[in-house]
Amino acid sequence: MKTIQKVLSSLVVALLVSLSSFAQEGAKVIGVINHADWCGACKKNGERAKAAFEANNKDGAFQFVVNNVTNKTTKNESEVVLDKLGLKAAMSSNRGTGVVYFFDAKSKTYINKISVAKEDEKLGEAMNLARKEAN
Repeated sequence: MKTIQKVLSSLVVALLVSLSSFAQEGAKVIGVINHADWCGACKKNGERAKAAFEANNKDGAFQFVVNNVTNKTTKNESEVVLDKLGLKAAMSSNRGTGVVYFFDAKSKTYINKISVAKEDEKLGEAMNLARKEAN
């Protein structure tokens, strides 16, 4: 069972890396979603927040990546993606689960953060602020 999980995790990370490379070219903001399978806020609000992020990203200004901090293996796999995006060092001090951290896609400068537990309207407001702050 663990072998199957490792293979699936590797495939997900490979997909995220390829999507990250493709999406970053047009993105103004990178949203790093700190997720863990054991996180109550992630479980309760993840799908709703994802829908709100998609609804507020019709212009494609945002690229979202998942920083899966469930366990050592997923952390290491996520670090590969964060390193490729130039955000590994920045995310080393941003460890809260159920939180999305927004960065300027070009400068990698931190803009703001928001909990996925916030209402859809607040998620949209945080995205609008990040969009305005990005170069």
